[in-house]
Amino acid sequence: MKFWFKWIAIGFLFPVIILFLGLFLYEYWSRIYLAKKYPPPGQLVDVGDSDSKRLRQRKLHLHCEGEGDVTVVLEDGLGPIGSLGWGKVHPPVAQFTKVCAYDRAGIMWSDPSPHPPTADKIAQDLHTALNQAGINPPYVLVGLSMGGIYSRVFAERYPDEVVGMILVDSAHPEQEERFPPAPVNLKPSPINLWLTRQLATMGILRLSHHLPNPNAKRIPPEMLPKLKAFFPQSVRAVQAEAKLFHENLHRVKGRKSLGDRPLIVLTAAKPVPLDKVPRGFTKEYLQKERGVWQELQAELSALSARSRHIISEESSHLMYFDQPELIIDAIHDVVNEVLRDHEL
Repeated sequence: MKFWFKWIAIGFLFPVIILFLGLFLYEYWSRIYLAKKYPPPGQLVDVGDSDSKRLRQRKLHLHCEGEGDVTVVLEDGLGPIGSLGWGKVHPPVAQFTKVCAYDRAGIMWSDPSPHPPTADKIAQDLHTALNQAGINPPYVLVGLSMGGIYSRVFAERYPDEVVGMILVDSAHPEQEERFPPAPVNLKPSPINLWLTRQLATMGILRLSHHLPNPNAKRIPPEMLPKLKAFFPQSVRAVQAEAKLFHENLHRVKGRKSLGDRPLIVLTAAKPVPLDKVPRGFTKEYLQKERGVWQELQAELSALSARSRHIISEESSHLMYFDQPELIIDAIHDVVNEVLRDHEL
């Protein structure tokens, strides 16, 4: 009996091992092939800090276009889209000034980092990449969602280099405390997060062509092939940033203002359609949440003595998809103010 049980076990385990090995190899070669099929539109900039001389230096993808005395730097929110998200904003802005979008460590074309993605480390990475690429200040920073927090930290660390800012439906350091208690917990469990990482490593996530993100359906179709190609390897970086979400929010809590630097705060106020209300939530709750969000956004506009607050009922949170022209106009206005102020 033991003899037969042994061979039955081997007969079962052998094809399972072969299957998993095949999946790992599929994912490994897919990453090599797709990196060649979809080369970075910008340059891979060495930001150093490799822990071993045997390893190549860590690189960030920095995509810059246009010419001008002021450089606009686009900072995406928390997610795997990176520089791709600014696809409708980047080219038009390049018509009147230099503009750079980039991918944070581990996202899209950028190498993963051995360091936790604190807001300070993210700002340091960006600063190093700009310097290494010869992209000199002054900078106008544009931050979407969590990118607004990262932009504020950058401005605090390098105050002499930042001359203006646009906050696009930006996160607020007190939003977690001030939002009404959510009726449903939407945070994924640690088990689900771990499972997603394993599925990505084994190639199953790639085979399923699935993007586990509620905003995936709103991504322009021309961006989807590249996003799907790099999503499995961006998962870990996105999860690492999400893990530090609370800490990074509070990094700017009670911090100093932007002085009199030109600032435009763009706020999305498009109501959520009834058929899009998340399960367990009510229309009344979403209205309360939106009311608090408007208060928080108004407070952000008080960060500068020279600010404007623009509220759009035509745009949802991902404004660079819904109303890119609103962001472009805001950038144009701030850049012009900076040029007048500094007689550039």
